[in-house]
Amino acid sequence: MPRFENVGLYDALFVMQDVDSKTLWNHMTGEALYGPHVGRTLGPMGNLLQMTVEQGLVYGPEMQLAVSDRPYLAGGREFGTFSPGPERLGPQNKGERMQGMFIETLGTEDARLPRMSMGLGIVTVDTLRFYPMDQIEEYGALIDEVDGRRLLLFIDSKTFTPAAIFVDASSATLEDREVHLDDGATVKMGVLYDADGARVDAERPQQFFSRWYGLALTFPGMEVFGE
Repeated sequence: MPRFENVGLYDALFVMQDVDSKTLWNHMTGEALYGPHVGRTLGPMGNLLQMTVEQGLVYGPEMQLAVSDRPYLAGGREFGTFSPGPERLGPQNKGERMQGMFIETLGTEDARLPRMSMGLGIVTVDTLRFYPMDQIEEYGALIDEVDGRRLLLFIDSKTFTPAAIFVDASSATLEDREVHLDDGATVKMGVLYDADGARVDAERPQQFFSRWYGLALTFPGMEVFGE
C-alpha cells in the first residue's frame, strides 16, 4: 500500500508525495501532478464527512475509531502529545489571513469572493458550484437543483459544518436542529430518514468543505450560488 507524506505547497494547498515513486498528487482530486504516475488518479473520489463519534456510530455501529496524537480533551482530561514545529503549521484562521509562504505559491485567483471565504463546493460531471457558508446559515436549510436533481444543503447540528444530500422534496425547514422536508422526510444528526422514520442510504454529490481560493483554483469556472 502506498505511503504518502506532505512535501510542499501549490496554489496554497498542500501537495502529497508517495514515498515509493516520488509522484506528487493533488490531495483534493487524487490526480498525479508530477512524476512517473502523471495521467493516473488514486481512484474515485469519496466524501470526507465531518462527524462526531456519536454520529459515526449512527452511520455504522461497527465503525472503527482512529485517534491521532494531536491534543484533545475527553472526560475532563487532555490526551495527545503532538506538537508541530513552525514549518508544519498550516494557514492561520485568525483574522482570516494567509501566511506569506502560502501566498507565494498562489496562481491567478478568482476574485468574485474573498480569498478566505468558507463554503461547500459541489463537484459533478456537469456542475461546479460553491455555496458560501454564510448563505447556507442564512437559509438554515435550502433546496437547490443540481444536474436536474434536488439537492438539500444544511448545516449539520453536531459538527456545525455544511453538508449536501440528494432528496425528493421541494422545500426544507430547520426546526430544533433537525431538517424537515415537505415530503415527510427528516435529517437528524446528518442522517436522512423517510416519512415512516426508516433510515435512508442518502446519495451525496462530491462535496468539499473548504475555502474559496482552493476550490476556485482546483476547479476553474466554479459557479457561486446566488449569482
